[in-house]
Amino acid sequence: MSKEYDIVVLLGDGISKEVIPEAVKVLKASTDVVKDLHLKFSEFECGFEYFQKTGKAWPDNALPACKKSDAILFGAVGMPGVAGFEHIVYVHRILRRKLDLYANVRPVKIRPNIKCPLVGKKPGDIDLVVVREGTEDLYTPIRGTLERAEINEVAIDVKIVTRKGSERIIKYAFDLCRARNKGAPVDGVKRVTCVDKSTVLKSCALFREVFDEVSKEYPDITKDYALIDAWAQWAI
Repeated sequence: MSKEYDIVVLLGDGISKEVIPEAVKVLKASTDVVKDLHLKFSEFECGFEYFQKTGKAWPDNALPACKKSDAILFGAVGMPGVAGFEHIVYVHRILRRKLDLYANVRPVKIRPNIKCPLVGKKPGDIDLVVVREGTEDLYTPIRGTLERAEINEVAIDVKIVTRKGSERIIKYAFDLCRARNKGAPVDGVKRVTCVDKSTVLKSCALFREVFDEVSKEYPDITKDYALIDAWAQWAI
């Protein structure tokens, strides 16, 4: 059955203005080979350069368009240390909060016919998905600076982890693992690894506690644990 999908394109800043138009070309090309696939694109400027011109992070009609769309193609925005930083990260924050985009899903896979920089690794050797919560943690807008004599002396970002937020992202990860055709390339086991810093941070200890509770609902999935610094070393 034919359907037209509405896609909002947020151009962003810097290299995003090179990458996003190329991604649009790929999507348009897909309609030539996928039967009954129709895509309609709505493009908006946003980010630092747009803020410099207008004093706003993005046009007033961008958020309503995002709410009605089937998908959002969003590039990078902002530059570290620039004036109006809060107005720029507003785009990230408002999309995550208003649309409740809590699941940050990053597949990691070696594709056929693409040269891999890792020595001795070939398609099929690496196939994992990183699932991260996107509305809490350090993305919570509880932050500020202490200024004395026009000099910023202290900066504060508050990390928030809730039971509800932890529960739904952990369930998402287990459901995704269950739906995948294969287990880990090394041993064929379907496995979800809780990556945290629960030895130091109370917020991570709560996340691991919820992980253990949720995992009981998935007896067919192996649960695993890793501290973030160790996991980063293993990934390398």
